[in-house]
Amino acid sequence: MKKYWLLIFAIVIGSLLRLYQLGSLPNALTWDEAALGYNAFSIIKTGRDEFGKFLPIVFKSFGDYKPGLYVYLAIPPIAILGLSEFATRLPSALAGILAIYGVFLLVSEIVRENKNKTLLASFCALSLALMPWHIHFSRGAWETNIFATLLLFSLYFLIRFIHSGKYLGWSIVLALLTFLTYQAAKLLTPLVLLLPVILFWSDFSTNFKQYTSVKFNRALLAFSMAFFLAFYLSTASGEAGNRLKRLSIFGYRPGISQEIKNIDENNPVSLNLFHNQFQLTSRLVASRYLKHLSPNLLFFEGTDIVERGHIPGMGMLLPFDIVWFLLGLVFLIKFSHQKNSLLIAGLLLLAPITGSLTLSEYSTVRAFFLTIPLAIICGLGAFYAFSKIKLFFFINLLATLVFFVYFLDLLFVHTNFTYAREFQYGFKEAIQFVSEYPESKAVITDVFGQPYIFYLFYSRFDPATYQKINEFQSGGLDVGKVANVGRVEFHQSGLSEVQTQPDTIFVGTIGNFPEDFDFSLPTIDKHMDVLYPNGEVALRIIKTKAQ
Repeated sequence: MKKYWLLIFAIVIGSLLRLYQLGSLPNALTWDEAALGYNAFSIIKTGRDEFGKFLPIVFKSFGDYKPGLYVYLAIPPIAILGLSEFATRLPSALAGILAIYGVFLLVSEIVRENKNKTLLASFCALSLALMPWHIHFSRGAWETNIFATLLLFSLYFLIRFIHSGKYLGWSIVLALLTFLTYQAAKLLTPLVLLLPVILFWSDFSTNFKQYTSVKFNRALLAFSMAFFLAFYLSTASGEAGNRLKRLSIFGYRPGISQEIKNIDENNPVSLNLFHNQFQLTSRLVASRYLKHLSPNLLFFEGTDIVERGHIPGMGMLLPFDIVWFLLGLVFLIKFSHQKNSLLIAGLLLLAPITGSLTLSEYSTVRAFFLTIPLAIICGLGAFYAFSKIKLFFFINLLATLVFFVYFLDLLFVHTNFTYAREFQYGFKEAIQFVSEYPESKAVITDVFGQPYIFYLFYSRFDPATYQKINEFQSGGLDVGKVANVGRVEFHQSGLSEVQTQPDTIFVGTIGNFPEDFDFSLPTIDKHMDVLYPNGEVALRIIKTKAQ
């Protein structure tokens, strides 16, 4: 037990960082979180999703067709604790904690011949436990976090199979579950699992022949292939594939600039050979790929492309983690077995691929599996420094701890101020107000995307009733919308509506009801401002008098 002290510390501190104030930090749900929670609530109550489909594998939701495993994982905590922010986020938090142990197992198996494998693997586990990127995504209902943990354990069991001839069935089952968790799995899961098969082909093929000599194992493999093909085809075509197509970089057709056309107007060969669609798309993909590995983004400044995708004011990792990372690369080159080094380096190079094939220049969500190889390499670097250059280890450890305290301040103090707007803060309070007047009509602004799901979630709207009145309007290639749920409508409003619609609650922004809005109008009964933590107006609520 004594040799596991660092692992135990990593799990304990990692658990505290992921569970403490989970229901209130971030201080509001995103619409995707609310959709996952409400659909789990709907399954509990009726066995059907919000559209009345019985136990679906993929949830239509806003028309973005979410793979449904997260919904089913949310059922136990919501059934026990009720529909709440904490219960909705709990599966992700637990997956984040489990990943800490998963990294320990994976590294222990990769370096199984190293006499210090327990301490080495524990450093890697601690690296993940303290990683800002991983902590942030463990504190929200992010499907990508569940996906990363499932893929991590699938990879672990695959390597166990390569070494011992056992546990391939576990690897296959977990790999299949990744497809039910996150869209990126359709590309990344096969790539990640193919990597050790190629590197350790001799051992794999020997054990695979023995494995397939059992009839049940052959049936499991056949089922897995059939499931993957059926799932891939069903979610890549029709309405289920619309959003993926819209967000794919391959659906983007940037035009060739007029300047280039003018230069090459007398040289069509150059225009077709060097300035074509393939060249332009390849350049965009390469640019996006390299940004995911940028030291500036990883260790220093982070990204503002998706603001709720990282901790404000810092990179995805701590600044001095770059020292552990560089030492980890030295360890891989000098002291690790060549194939083991190639495996870890390969994971690092494969992880950003799915984040590089979308319109966004940088996606901390789609590239989230990158946290695993980064944690391993940084952990290897910390172990190398601890073993070989102790004075330097403690100096850099002190610098790392200083920035970790800074990170804790950002996480538990500043995040709710900085990103309240990004997390759609204010709908909970607004819907509580609306619920106090069950006979009044309500009009809620739709400027923030999907207000209907917040109404369903925070009012605990009866799923069976909603399934009967669901009036979802398809958005074609993009997500759709819901215009109303019974007495509650979702659209813009303003002064004219306040003056002409009695006994109605209006929920809008200062764009609908500006700072100089006259609240003394004779038609107004009550009004209330929902404020962001920094004091700015998030939502403005007005109730008109009954006739």
